[in-house]
Amino acid sequence: MDLKNSTILVADDDALTRKLLSTWLSHRGYEVKTAENGQQALEMNNQYGFDLILLDITMPDIDGFGVLTELKAAGNTTPVIVMSALNDLKSVIACIQLGAEDFLNKPVESELLWARINASVEKKHYRDAQQTWLEELNLLQQIDQELNTTLDREAISWVTLHYGMQKTGALASCIGAIDGQRLQVRAMQGIEADELPPFTVDKQLREISQTPVPENGRLHPQAKYRLTLPIYRNAIIRDMAIFDLAAPVSESTIRFLKRLSIHIAIAMHNAQLYADVQAANRAKSNFVAMVSHELKNPLSAIQSYTYLLRRQGGKLPDEARTAYLDIINDGATRIHNLALELDDITQMETGQFRLKVEAVSLPDVLQNVLKLFAPQVENRQQELSVQLPETLPPVQADAKRLSQILTNLISNASKYTPEGGRIHVSAQLVAAESGRQLQVVVQDNGIGIMAVDQDKVFSQFFRANDERVTTERGTGLGLNITKKLVELQGGEIGFTSEHGQGSTFFFTLPVLDQETAVSAKAQSVV
Repeated sequence: MDLKNSTILVADDDALTRKLLSTWLSHRGYEVKTAENGQQALEMNNQYGFDLILLDITMPDIDGFGVLTELKAAGNTTPVIVMSALNDLKSVIACIQLGAEDFLNKPVESELLWARINASVEKKHYRDAQQTWLEELNLLQQIDQELNTTLDREAISWVTLHYGMQKTGALASCIGAIDGQRLQVRAMQGIEADELPPFTVDKQLREISQTPVPENGRLHPQAKYRLTLPIYRNAIIRDMAIFDLAAPVSESTIRFLKRLSIHIAIAMHNAQLYADVQAANRAKSNFVAMVSHELKNPLSAIQSYTYLLRRQGGKLPDEARTAYLDIINDGATRIHNLALELDDITQMETGQFRLKVEAVSLPDVLQNVLKLFAPQVENRQQELSVQLPETLPPVQADAKRLSQILTNLISNASKYTPEGGRIHVSAQLVAAESGRQLQVVVQDNGIGIMAVDQDKVFSQFFRANDERVTTERGTGLGLNITKKLVELQGGEIGFTSEHGQGSTFFFTLPVLDQETAVSAKAQSVV
């Protein structure tokens, strides 16, 4: 323990004694102040607060006994070593009863004084540390009580900022979730939302940091330092709090914030679990409603037209009978496709989904998918164009699932593009950290996706609240399954969209390292 930063008050009416002790203590690294009488000693102790007082008994105005009496009445915890020429037992007992730490007879032997000073200052530091620890423990218990009353992440964020600013004396602060390289701010104090600068997250940050504030990113005009507090969940930084300060905080404050971050992380984790449960309940309700809706219509059609065939089968013209059978077949196909989608979702979520990854020719798979959609595109008078490089290396994929991905994306493009619209499919090789990949793009000039819906596009059962969307059949599972299929095969998927202008979906798949290339037979326009 480094005690050299301690401050000692020498209170003695003898100028020579004050000078000798001051020089002696300063030489040993202590900061020293002196008082020539008891009244001055009490005033200076109230003003500065010392780690130790060396006190003479015989002083004018207020003597040492009076100083001890005043300190005891005020609840003072600063240790006092009395130095006096009075060596009678009665004086010693009186000083100890009044709260003195020790009593030394003048003239004091230097080695003995040095030992007593060190022991007293060390005990003072330990008592202060214990008191600080107890206060922080009580504060953390109070924080826990507040955190236990809520499972809302925004409320937890406000609690974090309130106590963090209280402890650090910060001028302004904010807290939010980490999204890639950005901090999505959830709550802030001491700053208006329109004044909040953009934050780039340092993913290398593992501990609390305290650095000068960047000039162009201050939360408060008077801030000089920035304290960044990462909040972990499952060994990953999920949230981050930022406090802008006028001056650096102490190591004890840093230690408290570390403990606080653990409590906040637990509360955030509980809030996330609660949100997940709520989302699961909503998903279950949506699932039941969706399955009920999707099954009801085709089953009703199958039931009705089967009844008609049984009652009037022999009397129906061939064209009517064929039309009835087509309706029954369409209903059965819809039920079958729904069952396949639900089966895929179940297998993916239970870890039982299996892929047969091999060398696959994208042009061959794409050509088969285009044949499937040719009648639909023709009926809607749409233009479907394809542009591929002359040669392409095979991709590492499951041919059946690659076909499913393309089918889902092209089907959506056709469904949500008005008659006479355009759909364009293209592919190109791109570089990635893991090696070369093939990027496939499906672009349309259809209805597009509203900005408010874009972050939910790949969610299960999600369908946009757009009349032009709801009039088309759909379960809200297609894009969710597509995303999982792409990622399971080592690729990534994304999109760009502007409402009313169209959408562009793109995904990547790894290509084989071998130089074998396949001919792009599917290059055509429908």
